[in-house]
Amino acid sequence: MIEITGKDLPGDHPYYRSNSLAYRKYLEICGLRTVPNSEGYGWLKDVGGLFHIAKFERLETEPDVLQLKSMGFGPGFVIWIPARRPEIPRGWKKMRIRSHFMQTGFTVLDSPDYFRKWNERARRAYKKFLASGAGVEEVSDFEFMEAFRSTPVRHLYKKDYIKYYRTMAAIAPESVKSYVVRHGGKIVAGLAVLDYAGNSSVHLVAFTNPESKAIQAGTGLIGHWFRECFSKGVKYVNFDHLRDASMTHDQQGYTDFKKNFMEYSVSYPDSYFKFVW
Repeated sequence: MIEITGKDLPGDHPYYRSNSLAYRKYLEICGLRTVPNSEGYGWLKDVGGLFHIAKFERLETEPDVLQLKSMGFGPGFVIWIPARRPEIPRGWKKMRIRSHFMQTGFTVLDSPDYFRKWNERARRAYKKFLASGAGVEEVSDFEFMEAFRSTPVRHLYKKDYIKYYRTMAAIAPESVKSYVVRHGGKIVAGLAVLDYAGNSSVHLVAFTNPESKAIQAGTGLIGHWFRECFSKGVKYVNFDHLRDASMTHDQQGYTDFKKNFMEYSVSYPDSYFKFVW
């Protein structure tokens, strides 16, 4: 796996939270006001009618403060996480506290041999899955949610993930793909992804039950996702958030799993802010 920063990203690689129309609609459903710019959008939040917060995440161009003020923004502060830009314009100050998820990762599907980019552990696990006789199938959002709810594995954010999935699936039913592994007539694992920006797909939510480990069902789902993406001409398979130093250790497991399949690990260490009065 190759470690890079946002400054090293390919020019056509989009970050889905600021390039997906579906995610923009999701933010609006959550009560946030969105503001477009030339590359994507940011969001605004009114805190008790007394203070405002704006955030523009992983965009090349800094937020237009005059535009925000014309929309009634202020007093408040604007957060900007640059995408690739190495030089920061005057007036922006580096934040000293965590304001965003700092780690992500992706794989480029540029040849039929993309599985060779997985590490050895993942390739062994995939062979085990294929030998198990289990299959992957696409299901409706209702069946996916019911299987997710019934999985016995405890998770602190389980209800939040199901709510997030349900909302995204309702907003973009043609773009959210829901896959499950069925073994012995029972669903033992699931993965939902979002296709966006014409060239990318991103991991949304996933679940496994204890029975899935013996057949490496999680790896089977990732393999199916990669294969579907390659067949559709999707270039970038994105793994969304990974655990960084500011996150709790219980989130390390899913990060380690995702890293088995990642070609690039990407860090966005810096964010900047500006006060608006």
